[in-house]
Amino acid sequence: MERFEGETMISNPVLGYRLDPGEPGIPYSAPASRSVLRVLSQEISNLLAFKKEALREGGYVVYSNIALDMRKRGSFLAAIAGRTQVYIYTPVSQNGEKVNDFQDRQDEIERKILELQRRLSQETDPVERERLKEDIERLKLALSVLKAGLRTPELLVGVLLDSLV
Repeated sequence: MERFEGETMISNPVLGYRLDPGEPGIPYSAPASRSVLRVLSQEISNLLAFKKEALREGGYVVYSNIALDMRKRGSFLAAIAGRTQVYIYTPVSQNGEKVNDFQDRQDEIERKILELQRRLSQETDPVERERLKEDIERLKLALSVLKAGLRTPELLVGVLLDSLV
């Protein structure tokens, strides 16, 4: 094969990948030009698995980071490895047990609704009465979301409770 002056050869080697022991996924090869997509998709799958585990345990992912180890392979900057780091916060009660009871959350919201309704019945200031009515409606929305079994908006429920307490 003849090379002409000014002509450059593009090298796109196929990179082999292996998974860490116990890591779910399929270890398949990818060309260097697609290596970032290959490694990043595996790391995103790991992140989603950690988030599912956190929800199952009654916790929250408070920090996540995906790092790719980049090296030049052939003519391309390629991802040769990836690492997912996740910090999970799992609330515990005073006696050291995990707080993960759906009924406890529901009871807490219902208790707060009753407290706000009691305050509303005693309040005379129209501005404060309107604010209490809005807070009660937000909590009723949070309660219906929780009863519907939608686990993703739990953070929203927590934010609503924190803002109303």
